[in-house]
Formats: sequence, structure tokens, C-alpha cells
Amino acid sequence: MKRDQLIKTNIKALVAGTLTVLFFSSLAGADMGGSLVLCKSEKTVRTLRIEKGDDAKCRAIYTKQGVDSTIGSGMNPASCEEFVSGVRKNLEEAKWNCREVKEARSSNILTDSDQ
Repeated sequence: MKRDQLIKTNIKALVAGTLTVLFFSSLAGADMGGSLVLCKSEKTVRTLRIEKGDDAKCRAIYTKQGVDSTIGSGMNPASCEEFVSGVRKNLEEAKWNCREVKEARSSNILTDSDQ
């Protein structure tokens, strides 16, 4: 593999790893009340989660290209679960692979200059 190709491949891997760490780190402060649904299609990722607010409402959150959108809310958590289930079903019918993630961990990536 040529040096330039190797550098491009390493940069892509570093960016992808950093984005994943940043995404899961952003979830650390959220009261999700349950799990996160992670859906992938090739290298594209979408997430679905339920957050509980201070007002006792639940919010179904859909993340696409790093942007959160509320797809539904309600006083009954079951209604938020229905919103998430509906979107998950649509994604899976469109050949996305979805799975529940019960636990998210983040880690630091060390570069050669950090060692």
C-alpha cells in the first residue's frame, strides 16, 4: 500500500473512532431510562433513545448525522417506546441492522505524540 493511501486510511479510522467516542461521551449525562438502539447501514449510523426530563415527560430521540431530533414525547414511557419501535422497524425494513446497546463506554485514543 502506498504511503499516501496508508495515511488516508489511518486518518479515516482515527476520525471514525473519535466520532464514536464523542457520541457515546455525550450520552453519559443523559438519563436514558433504558437502552440505546444503534442502527447501521454500511458506515452510516443512526441512534434511537428515550430520555426522561425533569418535567416527568419522556422524549424519543432520533440521531442522524450527529443531530438529535425529538420524534415524540409523552407522559407515559410506553408511548415513547412505541415511537422508537416504529422508527426501528422502518429502518430494519430498509435493510438497516439495528441492535440495543445496554451500556456505553468511552475511551481515550492515544496518538504517537501522546506516548
